Amino acid sequence: MPPDEPAGAPAPPPRPGPARRAAEPLAWWTALTTVYLALVSTISPTEIAVGALAAAACAAAAVAARRDMLSAGVTRPPGDAGGRVTPARLLPPLARLPAQVVSDTARVTLRGASGGRWTALAVAPGPAARGAATLLVSASPGSYVGGVDPDRGLLRVHRLAGPTPFERSLRRAGLVDDPGPAGAGAAPPRGDGPNKAGPRAGGPS
Repeated sequence: MPPDEPAGAPAPPPRPGPARRAAEPLAWWTALTTVYLALVSTISPTEIAVGALAAAACAAAAVAARRDMLSAGVTRPPGDAGGRVTPARLLPPLARLPAQVVSDTARVTLRGASGGRWTALAVAPGPAARGAATLLVSASPGSYVGGVDPDRGLLRVHRLAGPTPFERSLRRAGLVDDPGPAGAGAAPPRGDGPNKAGPRAGGPS
């Protein structure tokens, strides 16, 4: 036992082998490439190459974010007695995400992407929390993070509608919350900005 390791300290978990380390990014890359190709109208060599490269970048980001959250944890907002937001706490929001994507996509398709408003959400402190919250809030077409204020612990969020079941699930997990009077009515980072869902739906940017 190393001299600086206290007696009775739990041994660190064994490092996964090369095959296991490669399995996670490969699974992300396969899933993301499949989703990309399912969304394009015509599958061509160019689309396959673009999808594969984009999926590789997103898979690397997903693996890095997951490992960062597992190693450092996501700290909950000050005053919250619940402790860290562990990956297990994020499982209920992640389970709701596919239904929210379908719902938002249907709304954009049937009603268009115009309207919406900017608001603010308080986010748990720390870069891992800000990164996870930015990724998850922006994952569905109905909302996106337009700016981050790390000093005040706020996300500037554009929503097409009010808080969704997915966002409420993120609140229950302790990742985001109401900003309080100091952050209410936060303005967008630069003007009103284009709506995220507009370009996705084929509208003018």
